[in-house]
Amino acid sequence: MRLPDFTLHQPRTLAQAFAVTRDGPFDWLGGGTDLLCNYKWRINVRANVISLRRVPELRQGLLGAGRTLSEVEHDPVLRARYPAIAQAASMIATPLIRQSATLGGNLLLDTRCWHFNQTAEWRFAHGSCLKAEADVCRVLPDPGNLCVAAYSGDLAPVLLAYDARVVLAGPSASRSLPLREFYAADGIRRFRDKKPDEVLVRAELPADAEHWTVRYQKLRLRQAFDFPEGGVAAAVRWDHGWAADIRLATTAYDSIPLLHEDLVAPHRGSSLDDEAIEQIAQALEETVRPMKNTSMSPSYRKKMARVLCRRALQDCRPQGV
Repeated sequence: MRLPDFTLHQPRTLAQAFAVTRDGPFDWLGGGTDLLCNYKWRINVRANVISLRRVPELRQGLLGAGRTLSEVEHDPVLRARYPAIAQAASMIATPLIRQSATLGGNLLLDTRCWHFNQTAEWRFAHGSCLKAEADVCRVLPDPGNLCVAAYSGDLAPVLLAYDARVVLAGPSASRSLPLREFYAADGIRRFRDKKPDEVLVRAELPADAEHWTVRYQKLRLRQAFDFPEGGVAAAVRWDHGWAADIRLATTAYDSIPLLHEDLVAPHRGSSLDDEAIEQIAQALEETVRPMKNTSMSPSYRKKMARVLCRRALQDCRPQGV
């Protein structure tokens, strides 16, 4: 498949990048490993593509949005202090793709659906969908004009478990907000209030992030390359053998990555024994509502949410417990 025609801009500063946004419809380009595949399928093609690969502001800090997934995976500081982030990065796609794909691109990953991520010819023959050229959702024919395409990023649930924030920059100002407030439950709109001309600069971890034990479990067809069919990140802050605080986050079960604070709240302050873990895992299985929009069946993905949750929480416990 060939790429369509578009004008590629390669600014060297954020100021130059923001200036290009005035030239008409555009897309931001990080590593291009997802966006350019969509362009080959003629999915929401823009006349201008603004590459951010040469913008140094996006590569600053441990979690700069322009850092490649390979850099995140092998960063010695992340591996030592926040190993779940490096682990999740290592599970994304393939080593070759991780050489180009970026942290910011994974956090901003477009939602995916069987009826959307297809060639233009397939979509036209099939009738297309609400997210592309049609006015109806093929998964839920009457969802109230709400797209239910699944968010499938791997880093977001882990960063939610760490209670991370994201920094956005626009033509006039920069701002910071909690990652938990960043996403909107709509497969098309995707973000609550991110403006089209804003850039994700970096993610930031709270001061106490090192005090949390975080683990991530991923379900996919193959143990490489594939997007998650389900993902669970668990985080525990231990205090003398007791789970003083617990967080649980999921990906690929909804249009956004989700925190499930109500499921873990009853078990804060417990020893997080096998019974407690099983109760949390069962509650998660009952909570998630996967749609028929990926290759695995919703019923299997739902059952596996329990398994992934159990494994992630067990991995958070100190060795020997």
